[in-house]
Amino acid sequence: MNALEQFLAFVAHLQEEKIHFALKCVRDAIMVTIVTPPAYYEIEFFANGEIEVQKFAAGHVTSTTLDEITKIVTDEWTGPDERP
Repeated sequence: MNALEQFLAFVAHLQEEKIHFALKCVRDAIMVTIVTPPAYYEIEFFANGEIEVQKFAAGHVTSTTLDEITKIVTDEWTGPDERP
């Protein structure tokens, strides 16, 4: 799956789960930002196929994978027990 397909799948998941997000064009990427009660997330999809994922919480910045951030954000937004 290329970066555009991953971007579209990620955004479709956020919409399906009714997770609020914002899109922004930065540098040579499309950035998805998500704010949940414990954290702020930036997910950047670059033209060269790279995906950069960062979590900002409690004064710390953590880099992680798209799959991991998808699970974390979904759990924080909907609660781990509310997903099928």
